[in-house]
Amino acid sequence: MDRRNVLKTFGGAAFGGALLSGVAGAKRENHIVPGGPWVTENEPRKVEAFRDYEELVSDLEKVARTSAREFSLESVGTSNRGRDIHLARVGSGDTDVMFVTQQHGNEPHGTEAALSMLQYLSSGSGEADDLLDEVTVNVIPRANPDGSEPDLFQRYNVDPDAPARDTEEGFFTSFDAGVGWDVNRYHWPDWTESTLYQNRPDEYPENPVPEAQAVVDAVAEVDPLWVVDVHNQGTYVTDDGRMITTSLYWPIAEGVPADAQDLSKQLVRHAYDHVSRFGYAEASQYPGGTYPGIARNSYGLQGYGSVLVEIRGGVDQKSNGKLSRLALEIMASVVDGTADESVFEVDPDDAEEIPERGDYYDRELPPE
Repeated sequence: MDRRNVLKTFGGAAFGGALLSGVAGAKRENHIVPGGPWVTENEPRKVEAFRDYEELVSDLEKVARTSAREFSLESVGTSNRGRDIHLARVGSGDTDVMFVTQQHGNEPHGTEAALSMLQYLSSGSGEADDLLDEVTVNVIPRANPDGSEPDLFQRYNVDPDAPARDTEEGFFTSFDAGVGWDVNRYHWPDWTESTLYQNRPDEYPENPVPEAQAVVDAVAEVDPLWVVDVHNQGTYVTDDGRMITTSLYWPIAEGVPADAQDLSKQLVRHAYDHVSRFGYAEASQYPGGTYPGIARNSYGLQGYGSVLVEIRGGVDQKSNGKLSRLALEIMASVVDGTADESVFEVDPDDAEEIPERGDYYDRELPPE
């Protein structure tokens, strides 16, 4: 199989350097290279380019109806507002792999990329069939369907009973009471080990975040080789002034089995090498923490390969296509690398050589 042709077909275009091209240069005082797009302070937020819940469900059901390969679509749970959390499954390979996107409602590019990937994999093309003979791809394409709705588009799920933030107690919530919970802090396979249960077992005898519990249960049911969790981050900059477009990381919680961490590092380095060679993206190492309830750490602790992908975000519609395609390239690369086993040839220690993320870009916007 020609890896370059497979990845080209995933995105429907030759990505090369045309999508996110930039010019290297010295770090400037008030802007970075490449610059923009930017959302100005008084600019109204527009999220119409991203699918809302009904549009996403409609497109997923269309893929299920028209798929040329084995394809299933099921609900693995419901949100607090009664929306289904879907699991799409395509392929017949012996190795299951899994993606989770949009745990944070205002981080949408992984969802757009996941749908594009499912559309391609179900198309019946020869390259897709070769992949799906080796792997079965499982996708939760929107883990937080309430928070992602255009009228909210917020990080948290929706729960009017959620208390205000107090992380020492285990409340990874909004600073304001009555908003919601951070879905990506409640991936506890054994809830009794959670910070919240340890502090308040009578008040919270079960996981109060149904979206997180749905993902936990789905991962346990699928039992994949690896889990890749796709998010968005802000704008960061390297020391020489280049805009960082993606950051990657592996599980580092105490107790992660060595083989699970090694596989995670292999996946990270494989994805990093793939996007870096095109010259259109600036990839870095995410500065992740050790909290066990985070998906990246939780699934690593359970023995799975586990990878966090962060795509530059906070720009609404202005760079939707570019950033979704970048997420798609990363996702496609780890599927392909697993199918042809090239990911297992990567030296895990090479992941440590990926440059660290750099500084948050909090300066004034570049001049008009």
